[in-house]
Amino acid sequence: MINGKEKLIVAIDTNEFDKAKELIDKLEDSVDIFKVGLEQYVATRGKTVDYLNEKGKKIFLDLKFHDIPNTMQSAVRAAVRDKVWLMTIHVSDLEGMRQCAVAAKEEAERLNIQKPIIVGVTVLTSLSNQDLQDIGCNMTTEELAIKRAKLAKESGIDGIVCSAQEVDKIVEACGTEFVTVCPGIRPATAAVGDQKRVVTPADAINKGAHYLVVGRPITKATNPKESALNIVREIENA
Repeated sequence: MINGKEKLIVAIDTNEFDKAKELIDKLEDSVDIFKVGLEQYVATRGKTVDYLNEKGKKIFLDLKFHDIPNTMQSAVRAAVRDKVWLMTIHVSDLEGMRQCAVAAKEEAERLNIQKPIIVGVTVLTSLSNQDLQDIGCNMTTEELAIKRAKLAKESGIDGIVCSAQEVDKIVEACGTEFVTVCPGIRPATAAVGDQKRVVTPADAINKGAHYLVVGRPITKATNPKESALNIVREIENA
């Protein structure tokens, strides 16, 4: 049987440390993995990462590193020192991604800690086919996501971030061991918000997603803990 808590990642959607801390405290019995994104990390200067480590929670550091290879691998080493469980880089050139994979392994071995999972961002779930055309890309979101997923696997990183709408195609192309992290997850009763390519938790799991990222349907709910537990149950009943 699937353990829903091992699949659910809750995105902390506030830029204030006190509110983030309050949310973590409310969810600590129902959620094991929390995502700290760019807004949250910069606004709190990393304090939320420290707090999650104190709580013994798994940390998904979603800063989407995208720079020259030397800068990216240095940033990866710094994230390893923060004892994060999973982190994102953008799918970019092969050499840059290879350096990130090597840097994570070397730094974790140096510190004698578990190496974090590194996943590459393929196509942001806020982007549509029209958005890609607007920036000169003639592929669909699905075509581009699959192409970038194959490149990420070749580089040696652990997996990718993608919409659950194309996760089954990526699993087919890259194998079941290649980690897939899917944002844009919305229960059927939740508002879509600014996401354009959304999928329900059960559908995402059935398509082969390893981890589901959920933000506002939990964090903005009247009862965040109950909302999280409902999604856990939906995952387990998929």
